[in-house]
Amino acid sequence: MNIVNVGYDSTNYYVLDFRGGKLLVDCGWPGTLPKFIARLKRKGIGLNEIRYLLVTHFHPDHAGIVQEIKGLGAELILMESQAHFIAPMHEMFRKKKLPFLEIQEEGNLRLKSADSRHFLAGLGLEGEIISTPGHSDDSVTLILDNGYAFTGDLHQPSMLPEDDLVSRRSWEAINRHQITRIFSGHGG
Repeated sequence: MNIVNVGYDSTNYYVLDFRGGKLLVDCGWPGTLPKFIARLKRKGIGLNEIRYLLVTHFHPDHAGIVQEIKGLGAELILMESQAHFIAPMHEMFRKKKLPFLEIQEEGNLRLKSADSRHFLAGLGLEGEIISTPGHSDDSVTLILDNGYAFTGDLHQPSMLPEDDLVSRRSWEAINRHQITRIFSGHGG
């Protein structure tokens, strides 16, 4: 499987090949679309190849240019557990006066975790998308059957306080799979 990290500004964004296009996991800060496009170009990826976008959680460094990417042809996979977190992100952007386009309701693929395996199989990807709260209540993880997990900002178990039971339960859910490699939102 071809996975390319197209991240910048200390945040990782991953492009995965699937039959007929590419899936982008997370995207850049508000106002950084030119930087994102330049990064894709350096990696030999055409923006028009990105058909779907999955956001692991709705924070500025992971979802700041969602609407711009949608406007260029990608469809946002909006998990059922995430739908109510877009409006608070918009409010945060307004308060901080960040340059962003609000994520529009139309043009999103609304998906339940229970249906994610079927959807991904239609793309030729074997896996599922599960809810993994901890870093934020809307966090999700893409888990592929080959052992890869895209966790966003969910802190590694060794870095969790003992009393962070929510994150620990999320890691238990992830570890029910045969995980061999973690693709995190930050770091190597």
